[in-house]
Amino acid sequence: MSHNAQPLNARDVLRLSTKLAERMLHTNSTGHAFSVDELEAVVKAAEFLHAHNVPWPAVVTEIIDMLVAQKEAIGLAAGDTAASGSDVIR
Repeated sequence: MSHNAQPLNARDVLRLSTKLAERMLHTNSTGHAFSVDELEAVVKAAEFLHAHNVPWPAVVTEIIDMLVAQKEAIGLAAGDTAASGSDVIR
């Protein structure tokens, strides 16, 4: 079976990453977590757009900012926990 799939261009990635990021924001607004696959997809899309000198849509930037903030919060929590001598991150 032959697939005639064309490589994605920046316009396709821009459109798809916007839709994914909007869905992720909706998921977040309902109190649910993103999937790892969704996070990886939006990060890869952002990297692709950056490599092609295409500005990120605001909604993609919002998701990336949320990811960075969560990562920093986890790092701070881990640092605080290590300083207290506890093995559990709260």
